[in-house]
Amino acid sequence: MGSKIPPLKGLLAGRLRGFFYWLKTRLSYDRKIAIQDGTQKMVDLDTLNPEQRLGVTHFEGPTMILAGAGTGKTRVITCRIAYMLDAGVAPETIAAMTFTNKAAREMKERIRPMVGSARAKKLSISTFHSFCLNIMRTWPQKMGLEKGFTLVGTGDQLDLVRRALDEKGWSGLYKPDEILAQIGACKNWLLSPDAVKRGELPRGASIEDPALLGVCYELYERQLKLNRAIDFDDCILKVIFALKEHEDFRLKLLEKYQYLLVDEFQDTNFAQFELLEALSHPRNNVCVVGDDDQSIYSWRGAMYETLEKFQSVFPGTKMIKLEQNYRCTNVILNAANSVIKNNSRRMDKTLWSASTGSLPIDVVPHEDAVDEARWTAQKIITLMGQGKKPADIAILYRANAQADLMEKALREASIPYKTFGGQSFFERQEVKDFMGYLRLMASAEDHLALWRVINTPPRGIGLKTQEWIESHAKAGNTSPYKIMKDLPGTESERQSQAISEFVSTLETLRQLPVNTPDDLEALGDAINSSFRLVDYIKDSSKNIQVRVKKLENLRSLPKWLKKAGEDMIADEGVINGHRLLDRLTLQDSTYEKEDSEGHQSNYVSLMTIHASKGLEFPVVFLCGLEDGLLPHKNSILNFESIAEERRLFYVAMTRAKEKLLMTYAHLRQTGFQKEIRTPSRFLTELPENGVISASLVQILEDKTKGEADRKTKTLSRLSAIKESLQKGAL
Repeated sequence: MGSKIPPLKGLLAGRLRGFFYWLKTRLSYDRKIAIQDGTQKMVDLDTLNPEQRLGVTHFEGPTMILAGAGTGKTRVITCRIAYMLDAGVAPETIAAMTFTNKAAREMKERIRPMVGSARAKKLSISTFHSFCLNIMRTWPQKMGLEKGFTLVGTGDQLDLVRRALDEKGWSGLYKPDEILAQIGACKNWLLSPDAVKRGELPRGASIEDPALLGVCYELYERQLKLNRAIDFDDCILKVIFALKEHEDFRLKLLEKYQYLLVDEFQDTNFAQFELLEALSHPRNNVCVVGDDDQSIYSWRGAMYETLEKFQSVFPGTKMIKLEQNYRCTNVILNAANSVIKNNSRRMDKTLWSASTGSLPIDVVPHEDAVDEARWTAQKIITLMGQGKKPADIAILYRANAQADLMEKALREASIPYKTFGGQSFFERQEVKDFMGYLRLMASAEDHLALWRVINTPPRGIGLKTQEWIESHAKAGNTSPYKIMKDLPGTESERQSQAISEFVSTLETLRQLPVNTPDDLEALGDAINSSFRLVDYIKDSSKNIQVRVKKLENLRSLPKWLKKAGEDMIADEGVINGHRLLDRLTLQDSTYEKEDSEGHQSNYVSLMTIHASKGLEFPVVFLCGLEDGLLPHKNSILNFESIAEERRLFYVAMTRAKEKLLMTYAHLRQTGFQKEIRTPSRFLTELPENGVISASLVQILEDKTKGEADRKTKTLSRLSAIKESLQKGAL
């Protein structure tokens, strides 16, 4: 490209110079990218390593970026999008999909300053479910849906399953959450209720009674249709069915979304892979970023084999490996590499780092779980004395039950902490009540929301009155809310007045504007005050701590609603009621409140290893490394399950940036007794260099021998006492 072009005259010369200039800037690795609202903000591709740079600039045809932990994959994705826009790709033709709203938000925040707000708004960056839901809102008739359909959350889904079980007289015989999980699995396999009844299940499906499940599935679907509602799994299922049934519709979407990017591709399930395939053939401009070593969600349908399948479904795939880690020290990476290489079925890669950090990994045994927790708290105090902040530290474990002793030890040591996981914020009673009223603001025809809040707080519209409303609605082939609004008269004047007041209040609030984030906050405040939700909690919560927590949650919701409105305007430029509700319903299970200055508080983070994926901390404590916990007792007898547990261990190790401490207990309380525990088999896979640990085998033998000695001495003392008593009796 360095040779000169012969001097030419006229328009042809200008066009040739323009063409060669475009070609040079298109192909050169030295180009600068990212334009912000017409003002160029330079991002130098030379700051990327060669593999990252290739992942950014190669965007035509199928591409797989095999990205190890901490290798800068998010940076590659965002730079790739900016590069494509700079190369002339229209932003509205790019769709990037990931698996959590948090990941999607972070991607948007990174891309906005690079490409400018105007173009960032035209990009589609979302979760799989949000992406499909947007399609469904735009073309509901293609899915066989009415405009204004409702997306239901987990709480409503469980209620529908309970009703299905009640209808068949099976209430109490089966667990609604297990039935719902199996229905979700069937939808991820793209199975209809009839297919399930016939037993047409994929290989490896663990469903004991397909006929029973098929009946429950069918009743569940009928109730969704009756309530003009869909669930989370329908978002993808119905779009795929529509793409298969309407080729013209598929071609329209193929033209609209010409470039597809998928982050965390190893977490995709069967339905998501089918969607990707349907939306990309025959153009095949699809890029997937993933790491089979971090596939830890098989229990929710994820298949690490999708990375292998991708290469067969998309021939000519360009493979790019990111192996340079920018997070961990080589001590941690060498240990993680040593462990994960024991999984035989994986794509080969070896992480390395330019970091010079050399702190060893500590493996520390403890007498029991109480000792383990206390030692951890004391070690954190030592680290804080050395300059570490609580926010620099995380405690990871396999199961939520392990958190109790850790929390107690941290409280006793006055160490600030926060536990992540447990009940979802959005599944708490007071939050679901608030959301029910908010849904009625958008659509009074939302039957599920109506029945949830019609007598919450109690207003004299009891079950008998609700049945009366429902029967009149069915008889008149109309909606329950229309019956309440027209009010032909009930059996009681008091009930009629209660219904009239409820409808009047609802109609008044529905007239409030919702055009700005401040409007949304005002609406949230009006819901709390007009429907007496704060007073209801004060009156109904006897426990002071529970009451304070519920009130805190409820009073935080208007500001949270305002923040959701601000995010929506930043992403879409305008607030749309139905889309806003969709975003709120699809929120992540974690909800974090910020302090008054808008910053997260300074605390030690406690969470399961699953919840830690995607996060990083300077110091990580990995606790409970025992067979039965990690690997989990339900996985020990299955080769594939052991491989996933090893991947889970690998993910946990690579959360640590500087220092990794691993602990296990010789004794752990299980039920009403203490059990002798065996150190995790994964600990024996660690390399000797860089790891401080006594011989695990020797420790176990010493502990077992010590326990046996104690038992022998105790029995001897009891025998001596018994013998003495017998002599005294003689």
